[in-house]
Amino acid sequence: MKPPKLVLPTNAQGVVYFIDEAGSKGSLGSYFVTAAVRTTDPDRVSRTVKAVRDRHKFNSADELKFSNVTKRSEPILSDVFREIVDTGCCTFGAFVLDKRHYDPWSSRTQWQGHLFATRRLLKGLVTRREIAVALLDHIDVPEGVSYGDCLMNEVNERLGNKRIAAAISLDSRTCSGLQIADMVASAIFHARKKIEDKGLEAFLEDQTPKARLSRDIASALGSGYFRDCDTELLEIQTSHERSLLELRQAGRLSSSAEALASG
Repeated sequence: MKPPKLVLPTNAQGVVYFIDEAGSKGSLGSYFVTAAVRTTDPDRVSRTVKAVRDRHKFNSADELKFSNVTKRSEPILSDVFREIVDTGCCTFGAFVLDKRHYDPWSSRTQWQGHLFATRRLLKGLVTRREIAVALLDHIDVPEGVSYGDCLMNEVNERLGNKRIAAAISLDSRTCSGLQIADMVASAIFHARKKIEDKGLEAFLEDQTPKARLSRDIASALGSGYFRDCDTELLEIQTSHERSLLELRQAGRLSSSAEALASG
């Protein structure tokens, strides 16, 4: 049986979500950040990144990556990010998983933990006024598993309609949009971890390349240091302790409620 014909108005909005992540999946760290760059013009994102890299003659590195930032490259990466924001075709979102509240890797395989965090992110960002494509940084999955299809089907099922048209895993070295998503996720993770470890004042005064880049990205997004927010440009949501840890310890969280609370 053929699927039904679809008719979308010519002004229906098609968007692309570039999605990457940063943080600890093991027991050594508390935070795991999944971030997205949402754009209506993905080609402009790629061309803007290339133009800035060409202007700075910064083409030797395979990709722009927060973890590889140096004193020399920090101003260049900062310039790239500000140029992306200035295009006006992107908004940004992040889901910060505090594993002290809920750790999806304690009861799932590694790829299923990634799936949980990415699904939570997309549920909070995708709207009823768009049809979306998700471009994902590649992660390892068992043979025969389509990570993109699993994500697409779970998000659509939970939202009750077809909002994600496709989800594709890519090598971030070939995709500028994923490199920008890495910068967002890593900047948030770096800020959250350093503020918790050493305090806000120490983070704001830190002159290391990673701290400077993290602050530059926050400033470009209109955020002081990546607190939870919901603005036209940036949305950040952190998992809530009350919905999971406290209720579980108090014995008032049923299995069905826990499943709902955990996404």
